[in-house]
Amino acid sequence: MDERMNWISARAYHLWECAGRPEGRNEEHWLQAVAERELMERTRASHDGAEVLARNAVARAATKTKAGRPYTVLVVEDEAFLRFDTVDVLENAGFRTFEAANADEALILLENNKVDILYTDINMPGSMDGLGLANKVLSLWPKTKIIVVSGLVRMTGVHPVKGVSFVAKPVPPDRLLRLVSSRRNAVSSA
Repeated sequence: MDERMNWISARAYHLWECAGRPEGRNEEHWLQAVAERELMERTRASHDGAEVLARNAVARAATKTKAGRPYTVLVVEDEAFLRFDTVDVLENAGFRTFEAANADEALILLENNKVDILYTDINMPGSMDGLGLANKVLSLWPKTKIIVVSGLVRMTGVHPVKGVSFVAKPVPPDRLLRLVSSRRNAVSSA
C-alpha cells in the first residue's frame, strides 16, 4: 500500500475505535477518512496542522504595534452575546480587547487605557448612542480609529471624517478581522 492508503486506513481505524468499535459501520468510517484525506490534499494541509500554526504565528505578529504591544480594540455593544463573540474573535486573532455595554462604560475605559480602535454599535442605552460616542472619541482621542456597526441603520463605507468606517450587522468573523486589520493599518500609518 502507498502512503495515502496507509493514512486512510489508519485514520478509518482510529475513527472506528473512537466510536466504540461498532459493528457494521466500517464503510462510514472509511468514507470519512477518505473525505478528510481529500480535504487535506485539496488544501495542502499537513496531517499535524503545522502550516496553520505557522500562519497563526504570523497573524499574531501582525497584531502588534511597532513598539511590540498588541493593538487594543474597545468593543462597545449592549447585546452581551454579540459582544462576547466579537471579543473572542479578536482575542483569538491576537488583539488586546476591552469591552463595554454602553458609551458611558466605554468613556471610562478610554480615559484609563490606550485604545487604538473603537468598534461600536450605534443603538445602545445610556447617555449617548454609538454615533455620539464616535464623535466624542474623535474630539478627545483623534488617533483612535473607529468602526461603527448597526443592524438597523444601513450606512456603509468610510465616513467623511478620516478614521471612521460604517458597517452593517451582522459582521462575520472573517470580515471583522479584515475590518480591524484595515483600521490597524490606518493606525500604523497615522
